Amino acid sequence: MAMPLALILAACSGGGEDEAEAVSTEQGVVDPLDTSNRAELSDREVSERFIEIFYNQNRLVEGFEAWVHPDYIQHDPNSPTGRDATIAVLAAHMERNPQMTHDVKRTIYGEDDQGRTLVAVHYHFKRAPDDRGSAVVDIYRIENGYLVEHWDVIQPVPETALNDNTMF
Repeated sequence: MAMPLALILAACSGGGEDEAEAVSTEQGVVDPLDTSNRAELSDREVSERFIEIFYNQNRLVEGFEAWVHPDYIQHDPNSPTGRDATIAVLAAHMERNPQMTHDVKRTIYGEDDQGRTLVAVHYHFKRAPDDRGSAVVDIYRIENGYLVEHWDVIQPVPETALNDNTMF
């Protein structure tokens, strides 16, 4: 059974901290929730702050509220479109699955054939510590300081493989 994107995106552990940890960027150490200079940030800086707060710090709601546009376009047919609808799904899923984790393996920045900025986040998603998990790639389009559109690719980690290369 395919898992909705919103559930995969919630692949995090722990949480509940009151303050975001600072993150080092091209501009020095910053609070990843600081959107005060959104218009001046590069698309890469926007995505770095979102990845830090959402994936690394497990602050799903705060990450979406800060960096995702209200008119967020969702391409996963099993997930709602719109920022607030996604926030509701993420919050409920985290409450039901508090041991979820993800391990970001790589982040890729680029443009599509229309010159729009995209970022791809490749990570290992696990619902619980003993779960084999899935290899996931989330792709976001960034525009005017916001994540505005999302696609994903999800592949379960098999018990055996025909090679020793791993999925990560």
